[in-house]
Amino acid sequence: LYSSTHQAQTKAAIEKSALRRTLTIQDMHEYLKRLSLNLSHDIAIIHITGTKGKGSTACFCESILRRQYGLQTGMFTSPHLVDIRERIRINGQPVSKSVFAEAYFHIRDQLEEFSDPQSSDLPTL
Repeated sequence: LYSSTHQAQTKAAIEKSALRRTLTIQDMHEYLKRLSLNLSHDIAIIHITGTKGKGSTACFCESILRRQYGLQTGMFTSPHLVDIRERIRINGQPVSKSVFAEAYFHIRDQLEEFSDPQSSDLPTL
């Protein structure tokens, strides 16, 4: 994803990309629609923001929910230190290479196949 194919190369492209950052919530809704994902069902989400301690706080909350309340959990943190799979944990365990690869390529393939002239300004992969 860090190849020149996926990065803005010209001043105009960089400016367009910067402007798009103001639309990230709308973009995420569009990507979810393209993937046929509906998050309107009952799912509890904890979104942690701030400048310091987000990862530790997320791990603490995830552990309490899983161990004290027996809930199934999924956690995404960023950035990773060594391996991108560090970012994603399911029930306290990092996702395996095979699960990550399968999910990544499934989503990537779906997004690359989508073609809609009405959404031509939406970032592509």
